[in-house]
Amino acid sequence: MDDIMKKKKKKKKKTKVTLETIQKEHTSVLQKKKTDVYITSGKPIKIYYDRVIKVLNSGTKQLDLIIDGDNRQPNNLCNPSEGDQVSIYAVGTNILRASYILQDVINFYCNFIRKVQQMARKDKKQKFADVFSFINVDVISKTLHMNDTVISNTYTVKEEFLQDDYDAVIAFAKQPYDPALHKYRERTKERRVTAVVISIKKNPTML
Repeated sequence: MDDIMKKKKKKKKKTKVTLETIQKEHTSVLQKKKTDVYITSGKPIKIYYDRVIKVLNSGTKQLDLIIDGDNRQPNNLCNPSEGDQVSIYAVGTNILRASYILQDVINFYCNFIRKVQQMARKDKKQKFADVFSFINVDVISKTLHMNDTVISNTYTVKEEFLQDDYDAVIAFAKQPYDPALHKYRERTKERRVTAVVISIKKNPTML
């Protein structure tokens, strides 16, 4: 009787461990223009900000100001170029990063306009200038339906494997594939994300 009880105690219990891997679906960019900026989480915001400012000012002449009598005005572009506008694309959590970039761009042109007014009206009372009369901002949002692939691998392992027993881990890795101990399954999971396109365009008659 004691021997039977000892054998039952020594019998190793088994459990199931499931590992899930999610392969997210991504939309590919078929044609990217020079004026398109796609925001990702892998790069600092300043890199995108510098890129946006560079694109918006790529068609600007070297002459910054035009002096007409006592007035100094920002250099006007007679022929609008492709560099007068830029489109910022962002999806999901990167929308917040795109909003920070938009905020910095607006501040850049606010400071630029203020600087021009200070140079042109040193002895006169400065007038308020609406930055949105110099640049146009348009925001378009839409919902993307993504179909992610969820891969599930269920293993039947000994409970010792769940402990910090490296020998058990190595022994498990050496085991040959056994369909009875390993179950593989794929399923599709729908995911909805918000995407925005922020278009910034300079008004060539004003800036």
